[in-house]
Amino acid sequence: MKPLLFNARKHRTLNIVIIALIFISVFIGTAKAGDIAERNILGFSPDGAYFAFEEYGVQDGSGYPFANFYIIETKKNSWVKGSPVRILLKDENKTVAMARKEAMIIGNLFVDKFKIQPVGKLLAHNPVTEIGRDPLTLTVAPGPVPFLKNYAVTFRIEALPIKTKRCEAYGDESQIGFLLKAKRKGGEETEIHKDSRIPTSRGCPKAYAISDIIRYSPPETPNKAIYIILLQVFSYGFEGDDGRFLAISTELPSFNAIRK
Repeated sequence: MKPLLFNARKHRTLNIVIIALIFISVFIGTAKAGDIAERNILGFSPDGAYFAFEEYGVQDGSGYPFANFYIIETKKNSWVKGSPVRILLKDENKTVAMARKEAMIIGNLFVDKFKIQPVGKLLAHNPVTEIGRDPLTLTVAPGPVPFLKNYAVTFRIEALPIKTKRCEAYGDESQIGFLLKAKRKGGEETEIHKDSRIPTSRGCPKAYAISDIIRYSPPETPNKAIYIILLQVFSYGFEGDDGRFLAISTELPSFNAIRK
């Protein structure tokens, strides 16, 4: 009887090991990364009315290179008609550089039309690769001179659950919009943007993060500065979370106008 009891225990132990190995293999299989796009800031029109950038990468699952060109009208905080330009090269042998080149064939028409130039100042870059970063809050000074820290602006985003029928299959965690606020040092926090719905262009978003803050003060309007808050939008992809970019524009008083 003892040998039978020993074998039974050995069998149960083997089953536990097999189950554990299956669990580990499933976990590893589902822990694959999605694709997180790169971005390239192209700049503003001389009057600050338009802002352009591009994003690019390799699509998860398919391995196809993609590139997207965006140009927004900063006062309306909306895409210019004909934008974005989205290119997906359905050939694994083609490169991201090829996709970018194709997207910019059309993108350069907008660049030329609105005289987009590499003007403005990148005040902060908060990349997803940075360990310990705060993805939801970022404080910037409007320039490098030490006294400008007195005119720092804090940008903050909050998640907003928004029921979206096309995203129901992914559950509540992928039906997330956002609220964006800004607060000047010593001032009141103001609302810059609040989602009332989730646009189809975002897919089914599950999280947001502040990536970049860009500031431009057009020469003809020295009392106001245009801020671009470049957000990363994360959603379910084929092999993990995918990350894309979203630009929000706002006007704030320039430090020249509020300096005492």
